[in-house]
Amino acid sequence: MILSLEKLRRLAVFAGWAALLTILFSTLSPLNARPHLPLLGADVERFLAYFGAGATFAFAYPRQRWLVLAGIVALAIGLEWLQTLEETRHGLPHDAIVKIAGATLGSILAAAFDTMAQRLRKPA
Repeated sequence: MILSLEKLRRLAVFAGWAALLTILFSTLSPLNARPHLPLLGADVERFLAYFGAGATFAFAYPRQRWLVLAGIVALAIGLEWLQTLEETRHGLPHDAIVKIAGATLGSILAAAFDTMAQRLRKPA
């Protein structure tokens, strides 16, 4: 059974919010409580987390893609700043750039997927 785009968008809403909650916990919790992927470095983890959030939210809200991306960029910058308030963490511009790159690429790929799916649905 192939899911319709609208059903996929509803799933993407839940996936996007799950990604966002994971990002919030991972970013603001003490370093020893932060979940991590053992074989990947912190930059790859950051990139993948924001890639997932950017892709799922951009797909879930196609009419607000720019607003979604702007919100995720603001979130990345804001969370980096908030990390300076947690004594075991630090906020660095490099980390924000990695996160913004992940969200941007995720948003671009979601838009490309959406465009391709729309074209495939139209009769020739």
